[in-house]
Amino acid sequence: MKVTVKDFGKDHWSLLAYIETRVIDFNVAPNVGELDREHLSCNEKKHPMLIGYRTSGLGWNPKYGTKLKGYWNKDTTVNPNRQLGDHDDWDSLQELEDAGMIEVQSQVNGFVKLTELGYKVCAKLREHKGRGGMFANFEYE
Repeated sequence: MKVTVKDFGKDHWSLLAYIETRVIDFNVAPNVGELDREHLSCNEKKHPMLIGYRTSGLGWNPKYGTKLKGYWNKDTTVNPNRQLGDHDDWDSLQELEDAGMIEVQSQVNGFVKLTELGYKVCAKLREHKGRGGMFANFEYE
């Protein structure tokens, strides 16, 4: 399944908010932050070189997979068809880059740059959260 911005749910938006925090608090160059692998979900079968040392050997469980928009229903039930069982934060990172919100400078070092669009989306996301919204119901477009 090709994941686009229209599919982004809690996991994509919380990852973007995390990236913004790392750009601000762990700045390694202008607009570039360093991600901590221990804070990212990693399917070691897909991304064996990107797993964090503390999570190494724990194994991937499909329940960790990315939850897309529409996963959580208003009545608190879930739609399991909106979860990608083998999809991790590294996949979501690529999709954020494909959407033009970030630029991955180095996967090995975890260096990620926020683009102008990324800053704009982060501002809207912060406002949404500040007004009581949740990552799962954020609408960018």
